[in-house]
Order: sequence, then C-alpha cells, then structure tokens
Amino acid sequence: MAGPMFEVYSIVYKQGKKQVVQGSYRRNRARIERLIKKDPQADYYLALAHLEARNRQWDRAQAAIGSALELEPLCAEAQLLLAQVLEAKNELQPSNDAYQSVLNCHPDFSRGYREYARYLMTHSDSLRLAQNLLLRSLELDPKDALAHTLLAEVYLLQSHTRQALLHLELAAHYHEGQPFYHQRTANLFMKMEQYDEAAKQLKLALRIDPKNKLIRSQFRQVLKETNSPRFSSLWKRWGI
Repeated sequence: MAGPMFEVYSIVYKQGKKQVVQGSYRRNRARIERLIKKDPQADYYLALAHLEARNRQWDRAQAAIGSALELEPLCAEAQLLLAQVLEAKNELQPSNDAYQSVLNCHPDFSRGYREYARYLMTHSDSLRLAQNLLLRSLELDPKDALAHTLLAEVYLLQSHTRQALLHLELAAHYHEGQPFYHQRTANLFMKMEQYDEAAKQLKLALRIDPKNKLIRSQFRQVLKETNSPRFSSLWKRWGI
C-alpha cells in the first residue's frame, strides 16, 4: 500500500496576496527561503516542508515543520505533516503517536482521521479501527475523494464489493485530480480484475505525474494482465 498522501501545499502568502510556487525544486526552495528571511511565518515554513517532503528530503522537511510548530504549536497542518514525515522515515511508533496527537488536539480535522486510517491500513491489522476513522473523516468532510477511496479499499478487503463500488463512484464524483487518488483507484480495479478501468486510472495519473516510477510500474503490471491492442498502443505512446 502507498505511503503518506502529501497534499499539494504550493501556495504561499506575501503581502496578503497568493503566490503559486512554480518551477524547479531549487528555485522553489530559494523563493520560499527568501520569504522566510523577510517575514518568518508558519505558512512559509509549511510550504517549505511540503516542498521538501514531495522531494523526499525528510530531514529538511522535519526541520521546517519544527520551525512552523515553534511559531504555531497547535497548527493542525504542521502536526499532521510531522506524523506523515515520521512515517515516511519508517519511525513508526513516533509516527503513530503523532497521528493520535493530531486527533486529540483537533477532533474535527477530517484529514487527520483519513491519514491515520491509511497509516493503520498500511502498518497494522486494525482494519475495523481504520474503517471507523474513515467514517468519521467522511462525516466531517463528505466530499473527500481520498477517504471514499480508502473506505472502498476497506470494504473490498472485507468482501463487501457492492459497498466498495459505491464509494468508488462517490470518489470519482468528488476527486480533484490527485495522482495518488488515481493510483489507489487503479489498485482496487486491479484487485477486482477490471484491468481496463485500472489502465484508465493510471493513464490519468501519468498525465498529472509523467515521471512517477511507481505509476509506470503499475502500468507494466496491468499490461501483463491484458493483451488488449488498444492499451498496447497506449503504453507504447507513453513509453512504458
């Protein structure tokens, strides 16, 4: 199963206006560091932490989170990101404790429930607890496509295929084009041996993140399961 779902956090604030951080990793980092030097804010440190996390610079990400928490000790976004980074570093017990701390401090933070549920699905056998956390997450945010996708995964593991398909439909209605949404949805279709649907999801994921090695590997796996000429030409076009 996939690791932490790092949300896109590319908007930083300067003089009350939004600036979208674009360009290379080094250019983005330099831009955010200049903003921090002029006016250190928790939001800037969080933008830096997300940038470092997306580039798998875990220690740098954790340092930036620490700076954000010094400025805003109860910042839900920073606390959640810390739990995710610790998980990515395979520091599982501290990560588990951090996820629980997020929920204790922020009982109405829907993404906290969703991400802790995903953590439990990945690193434990606590499927029922994960299910309850996802239901709570969706109670707080019924339009969270990723939570619907994870709940569909839980139901599929419990052999409740009809309920799984229902939540996949809801996820498809609400999703906002996150590549990991398409990846996890593709995994579910592969488990149900619906390889055409899996291929469609992976195609969409590659459009968003064409250099993602994991998605390309999943594509090759789907290719082994189907001999459809239509998808063979698609894979050749994508250079898989």
